[in-house]
Amino acid sequence: MMMMMAALLQLPEDALYLVLSYLDCVSLGRLSQVCRALYVFTKRDAVWRTVARQCLHSGLTRPGADLYPEIPLKERVKVSRNWARGRCTSDALLRWRTNLLPWIQLERDMLYLSQAAEIRAYHLRTNGRRLHKPLAVFSGHQEDVCQFVVTDTHLISAGGDGKIIARHRWSPLVVEYCGHMQEVNCIDCLGRVMVSGSRDRTARVWTLSSERLGECAHTIATYDRVWSVAISPSLSSFVTGTACCQNFAPLRMWDTERGQLVTHLGGPFRRGAGVLDVTFESPVLLLSCGYDTYIRYWDLRASSRKCVMEWEEPHDSALYCLQSNGSHMIASGSSYYGVVRLWDKRHARCLQNQMLCVGEQNQSYTCESGHCCGESECCSNYHQLWWFWLMWTIIVVLSCFCICQHRRTKARLQQQQRQHEINLIAYREVRSYASPPFRPQPLPDYLLPAYEEVARHPATPPPPYSARLPHADEPFSPLPRSQRATGRDLVPLGVSEDELLHQPDAGHEGRGKEQTAGRHRHFTGDSGIEVCGCSRDGSPLEPLVFCHGCQPCGSGDEERSLEPLRPEVAFYPFVAQDCSPDTQH
Repeated sequence: MMMMMAALLQLPEDALYLVLSYLDCVSLGRLSQVCRALYVFTKRDAVWRTVARQCLHSGLTRPGADLYPEIPLKERVKVSRNWARGRCTSDALLRWRTNLLPWIQLERDMLYLSQAAEIRAYHLRTNGRRLHKPLAVFSGHQEDVCQFVVTDTHLISAGGDGKIIARHRWSPLVVEYCGHMQEVNCIDCLGRVMVSGSRDRTARVWTLSSERLGECAHTIATYDRVWSVAISPSLSSFVTGTACCQNFAPLRMWDTERGQLVTHLGGPFRRGAGVLDVTFESPVLLLSCGYDTYIRYWDLRASSRKCVMEWEEPHDSALYCLQSNGSHMIASGSSYYGVVRLWDKRHARCLQNQMLCVGEQNQSYTCESGHCCGESECCSNYHQLWWFWLMWTIIVVLSCFCICQHRRTKARLQQQQRQHEINLIAYREVRSYASPPFRPQPLPDYLLPAYEEVARHPATPPPPYSARLPHADEPFSPLPRSQRATGRDLVPLGVSEDELLHQPDAGHEGRGKEQTAGRHRHFTGDSGIEVCGCSRDGSPLEPLVFCHGCQPCGSGDEERSLEPLRPEVAFYPFVAQDCSPDTQH
């Protein structure tokens, strides 16, 4: 092993750099522990440059610039890995008696933050101690400072009083810009160009040149409240983010020189999905966030209608601000318990989130998961507890069971209702008939009149009845065989035999020939029997048949006489009488 290490150290530095470029950060860290020579060699930034380009935040931009040359790359790689894994410590640098929502900006070792109507500047210490007294305090607004921006030469702030104040960092020169009628929500400055957005639905372009100091170059009507602005690094255009309360795209790009609309970014947005913060990484790359809980990454070279990447906030909270290091890391701040999340552009989900909590004696502590609970504890969210999901499972099962029972009961009631309607229709059809249809069958005994009813009339008692049915080959006659042989028949009540014999017959007069008085019974469907006098060729001994309309039946009507009889309309109560001449009355 020692011989291999000695051979490795004897290689030229260019060859040794090439060999170490194939190692990851863990292998490089273990190699630095082998001997003092390798430890000194691996501390060089050239060894860690390849690894640092793949880290989350190492200070190396995509073009290759180094933002923090005074910090060794090895230390930056170590910090970046700890951030990606959530291994970090936090401390409260400042405390306030009144809770406010400040706007902060870090510029090297200077921290600028707004407190009500003032802007304070603090010098950050390397030992991480608390900040006590500010180095400088900037004032001038009558109301709270909404946003400010720090450049190399100026500190420009926008307040709720509608004023914009530009202060020179190294001189007492102060310039006020008055043009907005309402509070100025956002401002951005790059070079000699300054852009502001206000609640009065306008965006204004200002210049910082000494020749046109305090003059407004363009006033752009956005027709909606402006929440954020950002100037492109090329200074040729700028982007405005609006509240999306009107029928306009919330993210639009404008030309700086002419003040005209260049394009709008994205497709149709939901109403109220305002853009709260916008930042440029390059002239063609920018990031946006807002009320719709999404971070969107736009590439103007590909398409302005659709973003190339987007990340959703896991707790569905509005994103108020974001910042990018120009490489892989994105930091976003939301309104959900002051959560700050770190995002890696190479991943679809956030890496980790830190929740800032205030405990006993205003001492702060962080919670990596759950929410702040008590004085110094972190409680789990409801969706992280097992009994929460058990309760919901029981609720869903019971709901499904109740729905099934409800559907079964509803189907049963509908079936009963349909059956009831069918029965009602059938009952109405039966009631619609005035009388049941007549069937030419022999009258049963129970349809004949009672003997008590017949006895009350002064007439002879009825002849004996027979329930025997006629033979199939003989015509049907309700009279007994003895009466059919002797010519006896039935007569109506109250009519004597002589009156019946001497009564003229209309049907016989029409034919002009004498007919022997015969008698037939017509069934009417109930106990009443209609009696009419007919003749069958003068032979009283011939079997009687039914006549139609009380007319005598001819010889050619024998077949017709066997057809079913139709019931008559008139009904007469009757008694049976013997019509023979020798009958004693």
